[in-house]
Amino acid sequence: MYQPAEQGPPPPSPAPAARRGVNRAGAAVLVALLLAVGTLLLGTAQSPSVTANATTTTDFAPTERHAKVARLVSSMFERSHYRQAPVNDPVSSLVLDRYLESIDGSRSYFLASDIQEFEKYRYELDNAVTTGKLEPAFAIFNRFQSRNRERMAYAIGLLETEPDFEVDESFEFDREHAPWPASRDELDELWRKRVKNDALSLMLADKTWAETRDVLKKRYERVAKRSEQITADDVFETS
Repeated sequence: MYQPAEQGPPPPSPAPAARRGVNRAGAAVLVALLLAVGTLLLGTAQSPSVTANATTTTDFAPTERHAKVARLVSSMFERSHYRQAPVNDPVSSLVLDRYLESIDGSRSYFLASDIQEFEKYRYELDNAVTTGKLEPAFAIFNRFQSRNRERMAYAIGLLETEPDFEVDESFEFDREHAPWPASRDELDELWRKRVKNDALSLMLADKTWAETRDVLKKRYERVAKRSEQITADDVFETS
């Protein structure tokens, strides 16, 4: 009998090796600042109006205003009392890990090949911030947008058929330390179980399959729609 995943608290993650030689307090604050700026810049990126579907491609690109914001934050930080933790390669490595964790902490969207491709940015994010050339951060986010569209389309497609709850299998909810999926087939299998787990949770609350299918279809469509509704100045208005 299929058992729903237990959603307990994730185990604490070990301190990254990139912290060595960097002031811990300063590095932690810098990471938070850079991630916040990254979210700000991505949230204010300009994009064409699109309809959310699996074939849509919406590539964000940094503007000159984004570059100025990044350079300003970097300059202010290094002149502050955290200047003992400059924007350098060790911090860049740490920021990459934290950035990937912030947008795909469940390791359910990116493929292992994506992560390998992003390794070329590991020691470039510091330069990207200090020079205002933010293409690496936008490239990662654009890939996430693409993977998110693919996953939502696949999840909605799975709802055409009711899952077989008699199959003895389980869903790994906490994937913080799991390996990145090595192939699309592996990612599809992960999402098959994820959708099945979502469905079982609803059916255990006395919903029929028809009701469950409708709830999940709307849920996945909302996720896809929100992903495509990132527009200029959204983050500035709420900050």
